[in-house]
Amino acid sequence: MAENEQAKDVGIGYSNWDATQPRKEIGIGMFGRGFMGKAHSNAFKKIGYMYESNYIPKLAAISASSLENAKSAAARYGYEKAYVGWEDMIKDPAVQVFDDVAPDNLHEQPCIDAAKAGKHVVCEKPMTVGRESAKRMLDAVTQAKVKHCVTFNYRFIPAVRLAWELINKGAIGDIVHFYGRYHQEYGLPLDAPLDQVWYQNMSGSAQGLASHMIDQSRFLVGEVKNIMGDIRPYAATRGGKKVVLDDGMRALVEFGNGATGTYESLSVAKGRYNQLYWEIYGTEGSLAWDLEDPTYLKVHLKKTPVEEVVGFTNVSVTHASANHPFMDVWWPSGHNTGWEHGHINLLAHFLDCVANDKDVAPYCATFEDGYKVAVILETLGDASKAGKKMDIIY
Repeated sequence: MAENEQAKDVGIGYSNWDATQPRKEIGIGMFGRGFMGKAHSNAFKKIGYMYESNYIPKLAAISASSLENAKSAAARYGYEKAYVGWEDMIKDPAVQVFDDVAPDNLHEQPCIDAAKAGKHVVCEKPMTVGRESAKRMLDAVTQAKVKHCVTFNYRFIPAVRLAWELINKGAIGDIVHFYGRYHQEYGLPLDAPLDQVWYQNMSGSAQGLASHMIDQSRFLVGEVKNIMGDIRPYAATRGGKKVVLDDGMRALVEFGNGATGTYESLSVAKGRYNQLYWEIYGTEGSLAWDLEDPTYLKVHLKKTPVEEVVGFTNVSVTHASANHPFMDVWWPSGHNTGWEHGHINLLAHFLDCVANDKDVAPYCATFEDGYKVAVILETLGDASKAGKKMDIIY
């Protein structure tokens, strides 16, 4: 069918669909039960009936910090078994895919152990804290020859995928500049105790937000060549304790293709609850997208069909008839998708790759992408301390 063939070309997840044949069950083992556990469980449940595919997710097991919590999550989301921790769950033959949605400091060892156990691995972003940890994770999945991905879910928002397609078609010419920011207000008030600020209460920093923006720049523009910038906390102490992790950053970057860029990440931006925003300027056109208004891609092209129509146009990316990405999976034209659909589309793509032995890249971020983002963030930290521009060395 022509629609399905087009969908396969953009990595949507149709493969060998034959409704008369049984679908391959792919057992999911979820490590973690919180906010992202809810998002991923929601995605796996919807994939089974929204995607015409030869595979279907099976919610095999979920694990948490206590058996009580694990059983509660299993009952709520529909998992068949409950475990404490990850060690026993990855021994379960019913689990083929290990999905780590635990806090950042619980990504490295569980994912490495799962890969060694022969499980395909999904890991929430940021993949981990620091380049050495990320390299160990990358080496583990590479040596185990399992499928792997980091859930940079915004790659799978229809407007972002359309931007990728337009850029790769040459519609905006050569890219000259990328501007991106990720702003939230959850670091306020500045005198909030450390244990009440989610990113200050972990082993990472506010740069977990920046990892999304950096991945968007690499996905849409290309590899980062060098970086300079400033990382800082906006309060020296919180609740009487010294602040050692940052609240935000600003940076200047240069890409390998010669384009320049600016990054901003801020967790003390009052009134911003979850704004990822970017602009991309090319020699023949420009694009812009805002997560707070996700179904619109702002487009300006040098060549317009009507001479009087100039400037940016808001394109509603909700029309299957216009070959807008993913929309033949979802609703009739004009009916919006939202934040959850990025996770659903991503995990559907990953499971298609598992079921049919496809390459996860370039559409989905792999552990190599996660490693490179970790290197960029660590180099930015070094550049901030040194007060100078530094090359990105993988």
